[in-house]
Amino acid sequence: MYSHGDHNKPEQNASTAFPVGLLLLSISAILVYLAIGGALSEKKTDIVVYTPQATDVPTPR
Repeated sequence: MYSHGDHNKPEQNASTAFPVGLLLLSISAILVYLAIGGALSEKKTDIVVYTPQATDVPTPR
């Protein structure tokens, strides 16, 4: 119960355990999701990207 002088006072001792724990839990969940998704979709095909040669570009006039 509030006394006469305590009404609408800001919190004096804020705890950071909940936000930090929630952040770490979210990061862990994302990493697990990426690891499982990477393991399930791992195919043995190689993708090769060829860059254009400098001679393929027309010379400016």
